Amino acid sequence: SPPPPPQAPPPSPPPPADDMLFARRSVVAYRPGPVPAEAVQRALEAAVLAPNHFLTEPWRFYLAGPEARARLSALNAAKQAAFEKVPGWLVVTLVASDLAPDGSFNTKKGLEDHAACAAAVQNFMLSLAAAGIGSKWMTGALGAPPEAVKAAVGAEAGEHFMGAIWFGYPETPLSAQAKAPTRKRGLAGVLTHTS
Repeated sequence: SPPPPPQAPPPSPPPPADDMLFARRSVVAYRPGPVPAEAVQRALEAAVLAPNHFLTEPWRFYLAGPEARARLSALNAAKQAAFEKVPGWLVVTLVASDLAPDGSFNTKKGLEDHAACAAAVQNFMLSLAAAGIGSKWMTGALGAPPEAVKAAVGAEAGEHFMGAIWFGYPETPLSAQAKAPTRKRGLAGVLTHTS
C-alpha cells in the first residue's frame, strides 16, 4: 500500500488577544502618508465604548484635517517641523457632567467623567495598535497652552483639554515583543495581594 500522505503541520495558534496592549508604545517617528479612514473610524468607535458611569459621554473628539494640523503645528515654532511630520492628530476634550464651584471637574461625577475620557483615549490608541498604527498621547509636551490647542480645532468654551493624540504608521513597526520602557516600581511595587 502507498505511504500515507504527509500531514500538514498544525495551524499556528492565533496571537494572544492582548498583544495590542504589549505592542502599544508612544511613537514619535512616523512614516509619511495617511492612515486609512476606516482604521481611524474603527478606533473612534472603540473609544466611545469606554467604561462610562451614567453614560454621560463626556468626551469630544476633534479629528484634525490639513488646515487644523497646520494650525496645531504652528503653535510651537521650535517644534513645528517635527509636528508637521505627524500624519494624524486627534484632539480630545472633556465636557464634565458636574463641576466644582471653582470650575474644575474635581467632583465625584467630574472625576468619573475624566476617568472615562482617559479610558476612551486608551481605547482609541489600542484599536490603532491592533492595526499596526502607532500613536502618542500629548498633553503638556506640545509647548502650547491648552486654550490655544482647543482654539486651533474649534473646541467650545467649557471643554477641558485632555490631550492631542498623534497617530500614523511608525517608522519601526509595533511589536508585542518590543521591550517596554522600564517602570520605576514595576508590577511588584504596586500590587498587594489581600486575603
